Amino acid sequence: MIVTYNMLLLINLILILWLSCVGGQEKLCEFPEIKHGKLYDENSYKPLFPVPVGNFFYYSCEYSFMSPSKSFWTLITCTEEGWSPKPECLRLCFFPWVENGRSISSGQIYLEGATVQIVCDRGYSLQNNRSSISCAEGGWSSPPTCNLIDSKGKCGPPPPIKNGDLTIFPQVEYAPGMSVEYKCQAFYVLRGDTHVTCRNGEWSEPPKCLEGCVISEEKMNEHNIKLKWSHEKKLYSRTDDVIEFQCKYGYFLAESSPPLRTKCQEGTVIYPTCI
Repeated sequence: MIVTYNMLLLINLILILWLSCVGGQEKLCEFPEIKHGKLYDENSYKPLFPVPVGNFFYYSCEYSFMSPSKSFWTLITCTEEGWSPKPECLRLCFFPWVENGRSISSGQIYLEGATVQIVCDRGYSLQNNRSSISCAEGGWSSPPTCNLIDSKGKCGPPPPIKNGDLTIFPQVEYAPGMSVEYKCQAFYVLRGDTHVTCRNGEWSEPPKCLEGCVISEEKMNEHNIKLKWSHEKKLYSRTDDVIEFQCKYGYFLAESSPPLRTKCQEGTVIYPTCI
């Protein structure tokens, strides 16, 4: 009989569960909600959570993201302190050539949190007169483009923002002191000043549009919960909005579960669990 990898993993899980019960082990790890990633065959193993210390699983990241170990499948283990290492998926940023400038980083790929230096040609500068840009969850913190410095203090078109737009069609050129306003797409929350202003040939720092959350009936069924104040099968929530759940009839909040009252945090919701 051929024993598959999945069978071996399941046998290991059942054995550890039995040993933990015999030994009176109480520490449990909840299902790891991994932003931009998922456990290997997670639909098969999810009903087994929470799991005791010693259990291990593999997870992978979605396209354009990678775990800190830089492996396609990364091993995580339930310990007394929680999951080790912390399961996370970081953005991969490809650094192209620099328009009107140069950098030793051209053609390389960087992991979220990395910073690269850019040297602009004479008469050009990066946005907000910076000398570097960073790889963030949404990509590069600003375009790797060196813009012409207008000696008269004029500015070119305002910088684009992810998941947002200008409230009016942009001009080719703006005089010093002129401002433009941004707005976010539906279900995104604007963080920062809604207006940017042209000063000395440079635009002030543009705002960011933070991602909202989608709470589905499928997710709530997996955790044996429902919305406290709504009977909708799908709820759209904006960043920082408060979301209240309650246990379904006959279920009670798990001892190690997050609270029933939570918040949407830039596209992520930590679901409570009822058993």
